[in-house]
Amino acid sequence: MSATRTTTARADILDAVPPETVEWLLAEENPAVAVLTRRALLGKSDDAAAKRLWKRRNEYEPVARILAAQLDDGSWITPGQDYKKYQGSLWQVHFLGELYASGGGERVQRAADYAFSRQLDDGSWSCSNGRPAGSITCLTANVGRALARLGWERDERVIAALEYCTRLHEELGVIDCRFGGEYQLNGYCHMLTPKLLMFLGEIPHELWPDGANKLRDACVSALRDKQVFRSLPAEAREFQDAIWSKPAKERDGMRESFLTEIGELHYKEKPGWLRFGYPLSYNSDVLEALWALSLHEAAPRPEYAEAIEVVRKTADKQMRWKLRNTFNGKMLADIEVKGEPSRWLTLRASRVLEWAGG
Repeated sequence: MSATRTTTARADILDAVPPETVEWLLAEENPAVAVLTRRALLGKSDDAAAKRLWKRRNEYEPVARILAAQLDDGSWITPGQDYKKYQGSLWQVHFLGELYASGGGERVQRAADYAFSRQLDDGSWSCSNGRPAGSITCLTANVGRALARLGWERDERVIAALEYCTRLHEELGVIDCRFGGEYQLNGYCHMLTPKLLMFLGEIPHELWPDGANKLRDACVSALRDKQVFRSLPAEAREFQDAIWSKPAKERDGMRESFLTEIGELHYKEKPGWLRFGYPLSYNSDVLEALWALSLHEAAPRPEYAEAIEVVRKTADKQMRWKLRNTFNGKMLADIEVKGEPSRWLTLRASRVLEWAGG
């Protein structure tokens, strides 16, 4: 969530946000949100107090609780359960990145060392006890993005993770984790697109590997084509019932045959994408997807208008956004309260609307 530009849109946003909400965002109980609000929404450079507050990011209660549960080797659970939802070690690295933990802390450095020790030779991370067959792009993008945000954005191992994502895109020809697009009507993974864009957004452009620009363009195009959140074919259930009723040896070509017979797919909203959450996992939502687009698009396009309106209309009278989707109770530390206004979401939504022109 880097922020450097001052725009007319920022002024428009501040006109719409009550002073009480700005003060709420600046509360020191969440150091990262407070400083990012100051930088991004208020357009202020860090003064001595802000610099001190930025150094206290690991004192934020959820970050402190996650770090307190860490084992001596930098993990949180046995290596065979790195991907256990949502308590495995790789999930903790992802959450620390989403919460803007300070990479200068000893425990965060140990966490990074552990994550790198679990990285495979091809640059990926596996959801299956380190086995290559379990490598998935969303996990690789999430862990890579977290490590980049925590301070390893120029590390060759993080760049190798991005290379894995770009290379797999070249090999598959679509945005996905592996060959298998023939089993889903879209032919690609829509959930993955924001994760890749956010990963790309954390890496200095001069370090992008070959194929990264093409990957970015493919992700932007996929979101634009589906108006961000209309990516669920109404015919999906019928197709799934048909394809899984057949033995594996008879499934080849079924997608193409089904599409020929149907003629045209009818897309509808992804309901889960309308309930905003923070942090998210391998899935996404409208707000995160728009945020991802804002990292790469200078201005919103007409295809994003309805998604932007979804963000606008979900604000309360105080221009705060409530936490509707959460992993609280499943994580090592609860983050905010479901059903109540979220500082993380309010900051992100305000910045998306700034990008959208107020």
